Amino acid sequence: MKRIFTVLMFLLIQFFTLASFAQKYHHEDSLTREQTKRQKKEEFRKSAQRSFFKFAAVNARLDTKVEFDILDELLTAKVGLEDNLGLPGKRTFLTAVFIHRFTPASGVYVNYYGINRTEHHETERDIIFHSDTIPAGTKSNVFFNTQVVSMGYLLSLKQDPNAFLGAYFNLYLMWLQTGVSSDIGSIDTKVSFAAPLPNFGIVAMFRLNSWMHLEGNVGFFSLKIDEFDGTLFDFNMSLNFKPTNWLGLSVSYQEFDIRVGFPYESIYTTVDYNFRGPAVGVNFTF
Repeated sequence: MKRIFTVLMFLLIQFFTLASFAQKYHHEDSLTREQTKRQKKEEFRKSAQRSFFKFAAVNARLDTKVEFDILDELLTAKVGLEDNLGLPGKRTFLTAVFIHRFTPASGVYVNYYGINRTEHHETERDIIFHSDTIPAGTKSNVFFNTQVVSMGYLLSLKQDPNAFLGAYFNLYLMWLQTGVSSDIGSIDTKVSFAAPLPNFGIVAMFRLNSWMHLEGNVGFFSLKIDEFDGTLFDFNMSLNFKPTNWLGLSVSYQEFDIRVGFPYESIYTTVDYNFRGPAVGVNFTF
């Protein structure tokens, strides 16, 4: 699925690039480059299309697996928080996107989402956790909370009234907390993680007709340094219906995958987490 989406976004980039070159050579017959540059700056200064703000409610399917390795010991516990410990596998939550262009060529791109999940659960089968066993019928408590803010620089590669293509270079600020406890007393593990993670991607918007736009973004990151290991994939594709120039209603598909491994006190924790699903939203252009 990720490969299909990435190929689609690559084809979009090629389309925009070819369209940009065709438009450039067409105008060079009548305007010099300097005249074109001044004209674009003047049009941009008077434009009411410099900022884009979007809220969306995502009806997501979530999959979370956590592996706890006790350092210096041969003890490992790997559990699926939804499959094994009853954490809700579906959740509706809000996301937000903000884009503002300071100049025709540069701006800022911000993305946010946050999910908090807690569940009291009675296990249906024996689960081996560290050196202990959680027997079937044990009441346990599990939580997984994430808050993610992505912000950074947006470089405009193409912009006109009908299309926009940009590349963003962002920093993901992620706060993650997860833990498991049970009424047998000996199972009590909590970890937290907060770190900046770089992310690179593209964002595109173009007009299909006078009232409908196609929009999307895709980003990727991978890094392994010392004891930290992380990969990240972010994707969003939406149809935006615009009854007015400043108001839009959107239907979209969103996907977010992250895998991070990090030490916390005496425990090395690996989190493999993703959500994906349809969304509806409202956006404003001003």
